Amino acid sequence: MRFDLALFELRLVKSRSQAAAAIQAGEARLNGAACKPSHAVRPGDRITLAGRTLEVLGLPARSLSREQAKELVREVRGG
Repeated sequence: MRFDLALFELRLVKSRSQAAAAIQAGEARLNGAACKPSHAVRPGDRITLAGRTLEVLGLPARSLSREQAKELVREVRGG
């Protein structure tokens, strides 16, 4: 799944365009590195956004509610 789409589908941002803008501005990072919105995200990857680091546990096959999306990521402490 694309990085911008993953940020939106995991309900970490409100829209896909906001996700792309955050990635382009360097505010959202994948595994600690800046990348393009089209970069692939896989389970086990770490997303850093707004000072939080989250590990991706799974990716949605369809649109999920905010509560369901929370089950697909976990916050990583100290990292």
